[in-house]
Amino acid sequence: MLTNGERDYTGCWTCRIRRKKCDKTRPVCRGCDALGIQCHSDTRKPEWMENGTKQREMAQRIKAEVKRSAARRRSKKLMQRIARDLEGEEGDARPETSEAGSVVTEPARETRDRSSNEEQAWRAESSNTSPPSNISAQQDAPRVAFETSRSDNGSPPGPLDYSTVPGSHRLSQPLDNELELSFMMIYLDYTFPVLFPFYTPTIFDGGRSWLLVLPLKIQALYHATLSLTSYFFSNVPISSGPAYNSCISIANGEQRKQIDLAVKMVQYDLQNINSRGVHHDLVESAYLLESIVQLLVYESLVATSETWRMHLDAGIVLFEGIVKSDFGNMCSLLDLMEQRSSLPMVTSGYTLWNSDQASFRFFSAVLLLADIISSTALGQPPRLRDYHEDILTKQYQREEPPLQLEDFFGCQSWVLRQIGEIAALDAWKKDMKTRRTLTISQLVKRASTIEQEIQDGLDRLNSTSGVDFPALKQLDLPKALNPACTHQTACAQDTIKLVTRIWAYAARVYLHVVLSGWQIAAPEIHEDVALMLDLFALLPSPSLLRSLAWPLCVAGCLAEEEQEAAFRALVVSMGPIGTLGTVREVMRIMEYTWRARQRVDTDTWDVAACLRSGGHVVLLI
Repeated sequence: MLTNGERDYTGCWTCRIRRKKCDKTRPVCRGCDALGIQCHSDTRKPEWMENGTKQREMAQRIKAEVKRSAARRRSKKLMQRIARDLEGEEGDARPETSEAGSVVTEPARETRDRSSNEEQAWRAESSNTSPPSNISAQQDAPRVAFETSRSDNGSPPGPLDYSTVPGSHRLSQPLDNELELSFMMIYLDYTFPVLFPFYTPTIFDGGRSWLLVLPLKIQALYHATLSLTSYFFSNVPISSGPAYNSCISIANGEQRKQIDLAVKMVQYDLQNINSRGVHHDLVESAYLLESIVQLLVYESLVATSETWRMHLDAGIVLFEGIVKSDFGNMCSLLDLMEQRSSLPMVTSGYTLWNSDQASFRFFSAVLLLADIISSTALGQPPRLRDYHEDILTKQYQREEPPLQLEDFFGCQSWVLRQIGEIAALDAWKKDMKTRRTLTISQLVKRASTIEQEIQDGLDRLNSTSGVDFPALKQLDLPKALNPACTHQTACAQDTIKLVTRIWAYAARVYLHVVLSGWQIAAPEIHEDVALMLDLFALLPSPSLLRSLAWPLCVAGCLAEEEQEAAFRALVVSMGPIGTLGTVREVMRIMEYTWRARQRVDTDTWDVAACLRSGGHVVLLI
């Protein structure tokens, strides 16, 4: 007997609500497949199937989906007919050949087209399936574990039939979905600049072309990018009215579909990497890392659960496997990516990053930042702390370290490193207290070393006019064509100094809490919070506050009562950006901490407790 609303399978719910006969094929019946619409074939009765308003609304949505699908099918048939005509014309002049040089016959072409259509069908249907959570790995290769989230109706997803998955995780043909391409352009034009406003590489660094190249090359990254943009579009109120509400409905549907596809493609790629070993093809492993980190960015932005921890764990394990390869360091891996590229990479002694290099550098930087910031919430040292020296400071044979975090987040690397050191100190202090072996002199000595590093960094900011770059790197095409714009370089460097100071003061406040407990009225804490309020007001745009979520949250939680209104005003000044999940979480954490100001235990309450106050740990990146 079936319970919990389940029933004997008598056809899909989509056909039932359309009052059509269903052939009962699962997971997608032939009727829904022919129309190109979603087939709701779960045995559990959907919540909208209740003979009321929800059912009528779902019927209207399905009807609209049928109409849209019909238009797509007509357009696709027209394009296929045009393509066949073109193939026929080309065939008269030159027969189509395979890679081996033999002529491709019409049956072979049909087989190729059918395989391509099957891959597209798998992409459309895979939202009804899910890959297994456990993947066997070679004993000598790092194993990366990854589990999928629950399905839309709340039930655990079923296992993915890998026999239906295309043989490669790459996009094998031009994309024909106009909606997806529209969301990709929204990502390039709006979403990415809001999430990472400080990442503006010059043309001599390769620019940001990889933002388009890589998602169109890697399926998992492609779907993760679309899910991120769908969330952004549906949560940032950029307009109003019925048309916009309809767009939000479409974006919500895309968000659910694309995140499911992204997770399943990552799961599939993980199986391949684990079966061959991370070191088998380091560039392919780097592609997988980038997809996982994009999922991490998505989950941290939505900020409704701790799913980001799963992505962070998988990303760290994979990153360590890549960096611990025979090459031994990031610079050698970047050199390998250069050798595999057909583009000229070195001009007059300056490196022009290709898409593989630029994307790996960016996502590695995001992973390092996420590891550091998560450690402040989890009460543990950064797991990638041992790599900070090599990646963020060590020179090797280059003039610069492999990564300078100010290029990505507007904050110089030394500050973020010290935040990681403070998190490690906090974890050490709690461990010593648990063992009853804490010595105050040891704590003060370690804290003093970190505070001196922060003060030295602030002194350097005050004594320099900006970050020094080679003269050629300062040359940018708009400025070269318009000499009146040359002042923008100084402004950009001033912004980096401003943002770095904000992070530095937040780090110092964090250090004081670790050292002395939750002492809001302490002069050193009150002074730094007041300084940060002044610096927030000097930012070129309030939208930059989103990328400063962690320092904003730390300062806000330690604000005194008369400063609360100023922090609320900062969030309000962000406008529509303030509706994103990360910013909402910052405001919720601050409000909760203010209400609990008189009740908290000043000896045990800390920054980590604030970041866990909502019932789940948030990642403020």
